[in-house]
Amino acid sequence: MKQRSRRSGLTNTVGYTEVTRIGVPRFTVQDTYHLILRLSWLHFFAAAVAVYLLANMAFACAYYVGDHAINNAASFVDCFFFSVETLATVGYGNMSPATFYGHCVATVEIITGMLSMAVITSLVFARFSKPTARILFSNVVVVTPFEGVPTLMVRVANQRRSYILEATASLVLLRDEETSEGHSLRRFHDLKLERARSPMFALSWLIMHRIDASSPLHGVTADAFAAGDMRLALTISGVDETFAAGITARHDYMHEHLRFNERFVDIFDEGEHPRHIYLDFGRFHQTEAG
Repeated sequence: MKQRSRRSGLTNTVGYTEVTRIGVPRFTVQDTYHLILRLSWLHFFAAAVAVYLLANMAFACAYYVGDHAINNAASFVDCFFFSVETLATVGYGNMSPATFYGHCVATVEIITGMLSMAVITSLVFARFSKPTARILFSNVVVVTPFEGVPTLMVRVANQRRSYILEATASLVLLRDEETSEGHSLRRFHDLKLERARSPMFALSWLIMHRIDASSPLHGVTADAFAAGDMRLALTISGVDETFAAGITARHDYMHEHLRFNERFVDIFDEGEHPRHIYLDFGRFHQTEAG
């Protein structure tokens, strides 16, 4: 009887598959910094505002339950806005702690405010200083003859004006294979590229893999690609010229992204000046019959 092995960690490799990990916590405190850096700017600021409001609500409750802990505070709303002024170390002077209890809560809040300001500043700086890649991947993968040999091609482009130095490309084929014992395992096959390194990745780069007799894709048709749940994972890494730091970008392709006997249209146009070239990203994903 054939047994199908569990796939673990596949989400980190191919984004089209949703995997539920069993026996591993979904989130730990040690992952907080990593999670914050992965948030979008919208989610980051929304979370920061939510934490700020919740902290002020908590301190407002602490002031409110005290016996007239704040001078001139007649309601919970007054306690809340006094907390906002204290946490931000503003202090307009209209309200102030009235009792020893109020002074203790205000002391804790001031310390919390100074520490939280340092933390939020460092997080914003870390997010701004983190180098990111703006690499555009073609929506499809084409298979077309090149120098008499069927060749798989993927087009990528650097959308920034700066160079990506020592850029390297890695193309991996993922597919299910049966072992002699009848188990189905996920196999990773590195696809040899015509040019896997670019010393200065500035404009467009055509990633090519020759499907010859030594290729894992030799003889594979579109139907076989779909039936075998095959997928392609392309990774581009290099050094950002501006930050002098490593950057990485990844894109995944499934069987519906394959285009046989098609090729990418040309995206370069010559300008009036002999050394002026136009790169048309509007045609970047377009293909034509090969």
